[in-house]
Amino acid sequence: MENLSDELRLRREQAGLTQQELAARSGVSVAVIRDVEQGRTRRPRAETLRRLSDVLPLVMSGSGDPFRGPASAAVWLRILGPLEVREHGSFVALGGERQRGVLGLLALSANQVVPMESIADALWGDAAGDGCVRAVHGHVSKLRRTLHHGARNKKLIICRQHGYQLSVADGDVDVLAFRRLLRQAREHRDRAELDAAAVSFGQAMDLWRDSPLLDVPALHNHPKVSALSAERVTAALEFVEVAESLGRHELVLSPLRAITQVERLHERAHARLMIALAGCGEQAAALEVFGGISRRLVDDLGVSPGPELVEAQLRVLRQGVDGAVEIRTSGTPAEPGTGAPTAPRELPPVVPGFVGRTGLIDALVRDVVGRRPQPILISGCGGIGKSALAVKAAWQAAHHFPDGQFYLNLHGSTPDLEPLEPLRSLGRLLRSLGVDRAAVPTDVDEAAAQFRSRTAGRRMLFVFDNVLDVRQVRALLPASPTCGVIVTSRRTLAALEGRVPYELEVLPEKDCRALLTRHAADPATGPATGPDDTEAQNAVARQCAYLPLALSIAAARLSVRPAWTWRTLADRLAEEGRRLTELELEDRAVRASLMVGYRDLDPAQARMFRCMSLLGVTELGVDTAAALAGLPAPTAEDLLDQLTEAHLVQTAAPGRYCVHDLARLFARELAAEHDPPEERRRAVLRALHSGLAVARDASRQVIPVAVWRTTLGPATTSGAGPGFRDRQEVYAWVDAEAAQLPAVLGSAAALGADDLVTALSAALFFPLYERGRWRELWEVSETGAAAADRLGEPHHRAVTHGDLGYVLADLGRLDDALVHLKVSLAQHRQTGNRRGEAAQLDRLGVVYSRLGRFAEAVGHFRLSIDLESGQGNRYGEAITLTNLGLTYLRGGDPEAAVTALCDALSVTREIEDLVGTAIALGYLAEAHRRMGRHRESERYFRMALDADRAADDLGSCTEARHWWGLGLVHRALGAEDRARECRRNAVTILHDLRLISAGERSRIEAGDDPGTPDVILRNL
Repeated sequence: MENLSDELRLRREQAGLTQQELAARSGVSVAVIRDVEQGRTRRPRAETLRRLSDVLPLVMSGSGDPFRGPASAAVWLRILGPLEVREHGSFVALGGERQRGVLGLLALSANQVVPMESIADALWGDAAGDGCVRAVHGHVSKLRRTLHHGARNKKLIICRQHGYQLSVADGDVDVLAFRRLLRQAREHRDRAELDAAAVSFGQAMDLWRDSPLLDVPALHNHPKVSALSAERVTAALEFVEVAESLGRHELVLSPLRAITQVERLHERAHARLMIALAGCGEQAAALEVFGGISRRLVDDLGVSPGPELVEAQLRVLRQGVDGAVEIRTSGTPAEPGTGAPTAPRELPPVVPGFVGRTGLIDALVRDVVGRRPQPILISGCGGIGKSALAVKAAWQAAHHFPDGQFYLNLHGSTPDLEPLEPLRSLGRLLRSLGVDRAAVPTDVDEAAAQFRSRTAGRRMLFVFDNVLDVRQVRALLPASPTCGVIVTSRRTLAALEGRVPYELEVLPEKDCRALLTRHAADPATGPATGPDDTEAQNAVARQCAYLPLALSIAAARLSVRPAWTWRTLADRLAEEGRRLTELELEDRAVRASLMVGYRDLDPAQARMFRCMSLLGVTELGVDTAAALAGLPAPTAEDLLDQLTEAHLVQTAAPGRYCVHDLARLFARELAAEHDPPEERRRAVLRALHSGLAVARDASRQVIPVAVWRTTLGPATTSGAGPGFRDRQEVYAWVDAEAAQLPAVLGSAAALGADDLVTALSAALFFPLYERGRWRELWEVSETGAAAADRLGEPHHRAVTHGDLGYVLADLGRLDDALVHLKVSLAQHRQTGNRRGEAAQLDRLGVVYSRLGRFAEAVGHFRLSIDLESGQGNRYGEAITLTNLGLTYLRGGDPEAAVTALCDALSVTREIEDLVGTAIALGYLAEAHRRMGRHRESERYFRMALDADRAADDLGSCTEARHWWGLGLVHRALGAEDRARECRRNAVTILHDLRLISAGERSRIEAGDDPGTPDVILRNL
């Protein structure tokens, strides 16, 4: 290998070894090592390489390195230290700091999309702007040229919706290799295969050369870099436990030395290094480590060494038998007059039928053992399974705490019970620790001090369940690093010092079905389920908001009703008005669980919680919530954050909040009880007017020429915000709101506000349509058309029926589309609206074209063009010319199609219609493809994709269609890898738009010759 001498010297120095030490460990003579490092031995013997690789993970062909080197990877990257790229074994010179920063960010999130804005923010900070986003594109292009590896180029850095993705295998980036080895090590450890675990841990740690991305200063404080550094420390400390169990302290000297050089004040890492040094007979060096960190703590922080460092110093000074430094701690003191001590075992049994959360349990166990005495906090809403999870994890971790396991329910969220005061809790704990009742102090501080003394140096686990607030639990925390703590609470307890937070999420659908089946099982007959019950069980899970409490109650009700089936239960729960009543069983009820959290709210928080139910949606933004409550947006956001802290509301995204269905129904009951009907009506109308202002602004941004759509309904609206800056902001808003919009229009219709319904429907048409959210648009348009029919106003009927017909056509319901389009055409003719008439003629032509009735289609297009030309509507004329060209293409006349499409392209460029230009270019590309002109077709498809980007139309159905067409061209040209990548880009977009299912996406990505999706075929 060309750079073997430098590589060996670098690896040896990183391991902290002299040539003599490396020789002693590898069995290779010092002379040979010196010759290799000085370049006098160009090709060492294979046996020499093998021996060196047993000690150092050399990156060389045949070295056995766990991180695949240039022998097996065309391009690979290292970020665990300075950024380094190799291609086919040679170092690759990268460009400036920002180009290196882009590559470093992509490698930190390998195989995940990194949004463009995130890259710009990380590299430019507050100075980031539109120009920075363009600069990112430029840096990516330069990186692709730098990594000049032909067909693989497109696979390495992929353009995804709103960002880029580094597409690599585990062995291509050292951080992925590190995590893979770490998983292997933990699996070996959990199976008690300690020798194998030590090997994998060692290989994982050897991949680290220094701090992540050391030579990219812009990323030093990036959250992912900080998290990666923390992963390194955690892995090293886990390695220490394995090495100590094996009595092999020398294994961890190198990683601990490296970490303590970077983490200069990390007390635990220094303590473990001291113990490892002492275990290797280097007691003096261990005490030097103690002296060094003690001075730094005093000089930098003004504090003395903590308990773990002090304990390590004592263990070194008390060097035990056979060179070991382990000091065994005793169990619970024996009561007077008793025999051997018995350690407390107070954990309650694991909840019967517990399912799922396997990975989470493993993580909890690792943290409660590896991060002691920091409290591990499990938070989440009522009924989500916090207590059950804490007990399950505690049982899994119990063997690490042989001196006792303690459980204390603090009743912070128990109906009809007062939360335990700290003094009562300390009394219970001290009595469990062997303190006589009469000897328990009556002062909180004194009792807490005695508790800390009793737990010092003892390996004990404490589970504090149902904690109300930090005050209730702070005095109960042990100080000894030998103790583990698990806390559960409905609140996030942000003020709890040193907490390791776990915010619990609802169960996935598969685990919900397993829980339902177990809880509904009849001991005599087996599970109360069959092969056809999956759909009904999924419905039950949705109606129970995927909450374990609700699921277990529902299943228990089924288990005692032999005549019921899963479908019976699902149908009963489907009635929203009785759902909470259905979810009650003896002393267990979802309503009661929710009421505990609600009673802790102050009046302003309670009112905001009730307001969130009024629109019938499960997610809403700050502005909508503010309109509902009649409050300024900052005040509303503060209240929503407070509800999030109480886990009655969840944060869906910055500025967006969601409430699960059962909490929404509970809030609706409370609103009906506490808020007068007229007040609720005014709240909904405020939100609807605010939403209409936003929808109208979105419509103007997407299709400026259709400004007439903003004139339907109320002439003025309240609550208009600052407005959208570009199409991408509109699309982001659509993606956030689309799923909720049908329910919003349903709320307006329920109020009898049909003018608002039609206004919203008209304003939302183009934002939803252009984004490809056709399914939501169908529901919105149906509600709008029904409202217009109730109003009976011809113009409203013309617009809403036309919109409904148009989206039905794109969903493949062509006969239904004709009905609504003809209603719209008649209404436009009745009102004398020639432009509207032309638009409906065009839309009818589209439907006839898709039905194969080409002559009728061409006739309608010609009539439409004549009407548009007479009114100077160049925008509408371009649309119709494009549709005419597509019809000729369908009819088998590609030459005529090219003529019509070129005419359309001329108009779109003249009027600077960027979206129309992209569409026309795409269909021109398709026409050339069908004529077998593949190179010309490829050129037009690439122009179409460039036009999509210029129009800010990324992530749309149009872009997906262009990627798919380009894939067909590549396939025809024999470039199957490129074709597969194009197909993958297309189906990713279609799946994100909910236009294809996950199953169809997987089928297409797995197949070499998948059929074209129907949603694309309908538009070709």
